[in-house]
Amino acid sequence: LLHLCSILNSPSPPLVPFLGRKEKMEAFLAGFRAPPRASAVPTARSPPPSPFFLGTRRRKPSSSASVVCMAEPHLISKLDSTEKAWKEMSIRLGDPDIVSDPSEYQKLAQSVSDLGEVVTAYREFKECERQIEETKALQKENGDDLDMAEMIASELESLSDQLAELEERLTVLLLPSDPLNSRNILLEVRAGTGGDEAGIWAGDLVRMYQRYCELNNWKFKPVSCSEAEKGGYKTYVMEVKGKQVYSKLKFESGVHRVQRVPQTETMGRVHTSTATVAIMPEVTIRCQFLTWILCFFFKFYNCFLMAP
Repeated sequence: LLHLCSILNSPSPPLVPFLGRKEKMEAFLAGFRAPPRASAVPTARSPPPSPFFLGTRRRKPSSSASVVCMAEPHLISKLDSTEKAWKEMSIRLGDPDIVSDPSEYQKLAQSVSDLGEVVTAYREFKECERQIEETKALQKENGDDLDMAEMIASELESLSDQLAELEERLTVLLLPSDPLNSRNILLEVRAGTGGDEAGIWAGDLVRMYQRYCELNNWKFKPVSCSEAEKGGYKTYVMEVKGKQVYSKLKFESGVHRVQRVPQTETMGRVHTSTATVAIMPEVTIRCQFLTWILCFFFKFYNCFLMAP
């Protein structure tokens, strides 16, 4: 009873003095009831938060001309080591021992070509940083000239955007890549369901890939083919050689479908035809591995002959 009286006399609910026990209880319970629903009449909404607010901290807008992209130290060290490795491999290309071995020379030349893109972008990055430093020094010298200050601010903004783009490009170039990306491939196109129209569709795909190889300056030659009766191919295999061939064509593997009115259709109906594409990277088989296989085969064959 004392506990109930203390609750009824507590200042939390909005109680009016000199009320009876029933009135006090109703007023006490009213403080815990759900609030009334909002009116259907639309009211003015609160303005959206400022774009410079993040949580409880406020960021002041800064001038874009004074913002300069600063690369991370680990990125710079990685780029320095890459440039050093590129220089060492470029020197090794002139080694007579490397030149006398065609396979080793081709492998080293491919590595130099792959790192050359990173080194070129890194040198552009350093040149852009140098131009920014010179422009800042010029800004300090000509701070009183308003026209010159405006031109310098515009130049700084342009250089800062260029530096940010170069840093993003370098970050992407340094990502680990698939070791098979630089290999040559065997491309196979095989007609699927659809009858004669599937063979025609396979022929369209073959011509499309040949045209794509020409645009990328890749070399291709047919390995085997089986022509269809109404045009196109039942099976077509060609070898493609060039720079980063597998990296650009590896996602072409799978079933390719077309829905159209075929040339062999006389009623104007739409047919669905398919063709499968297989992209197989070039495989290097070592002579030592072949020797192991032959030794194992002959050993197994001798055991088979000696068996009773």
